[in-house]
Amino acid sequence: MTNPRDQALDFLSRLGSKPATAFKEDGVADTVKAILAEIGLSFEQDTFGNIISKVPGTDPTANPLAIVAHMDHPGFEITGSHPDGYIATAMGGVPQSSFEPGVPIQVLLPDGSRVSGATAGKHGDDKDRQVIIRLDEPQDLEPPISVVFDMVDFELDGELIRMRAVDDLAGCGSILTTLAQLTAGDASPGDVYGVFTRAEEVGLVGARLMAEAGTLPPETLVISAESSRTLPGAEMGEGPVIRVGDAGFTFTADAESVLIRARETLKERDTAFKCQRQLMSGGTCEASAFAVFGYQTTGIAFPLGNYHNDAPEGSIEAEYIRVDDYLGGVELLTEATRRVSD
Repeated sequence: MTNPRDQALDFLSRLGSKPATAFKEDGVADTVKAILAEIGLSFEQDTFGNIISKVPGTDPTANPLAIVAHMDHPGFEITGSHPDGYIATAMGGVPQSSFEPGVPIQVLLPDGSRVSGATAGKHGDDKDRQVIIRLDEPQDLEPPISVVFDMVDFELDGELIRMRAVDDLAGCGSILTTLAQLTAGDASPGDVYGVFTRAEEVGLVGARLMAEAGTLPPETLVISAESSRTLPGAEMGEGPVIRVGDAGFTFTADAESVLIRARETLKERDTAFKCQRQLMSGGTCEASAFAVFGYQTTGIAFPLGNYHNDAPEGSIEAEYIRVDDYLGGVELLTEATRRVSD
């Protein structure tokens, strides 16, 4: 069996090499599909662009379990030309300082290549959330074109993972590693779905549409796998966080009990295993989208530094999480799939 640590980090590195913004997740989606094929799993892509893969369970009476993460990250989208370059509109919660001049960016060209440039200041009113983009090399661009911050795709820095978009590629990587472990080892009692959604950063779009469509069986327990800003009681280095709720919803005890049972099992197996439990009120995650449509939901979170690339004192920096928190999250999710019947 492939070493789970190496596999988890390899999957995350590959995902990080494909920058994405809301509705422009093709690079990440293609990487997800390629990895699913490598581990021997088929997938479907719904009419909204979400990717769904399933590992069949052994007990038809057990609840299905779905682990959900999103493929996009906040950025900008070039929407028009300007005498000084191009006009770009924010897609998701970019830091306020990114509207100032001199922020390094990369424009993602249709062929997959990138062109460097920088912001040249705010355009229009604050409510428009627009900025002027200047490129280092002239280009004949046809909007819409995605723009991301110019920073590291993936880097191991001692005990830290630094990336432009830990949120939520760490969630996607943890799902892929969990599915890989299930296909290579003991099957779970219930069916396990890996769900990779679109456009979370602009209103949970893919998750909301999928939940409303009832794509997953109604008895499915839904786990959101997110990367969320650190809070008191949800500290970096203390393990993944069992997410009691988010800024919008308190999640359901029946779904959470699967994670609690997994945590207990892992601690019995290894007393050094770390795991936290907290209400993560810093934002809304996809578990809330499914909860609105009647699903029982819960979540895990990787404690995140530089949330949405917003670093202290207004600088724009890579997001980061602890390696052990990420790997602990993979362990927790994998064990949870095997504890549904408990």
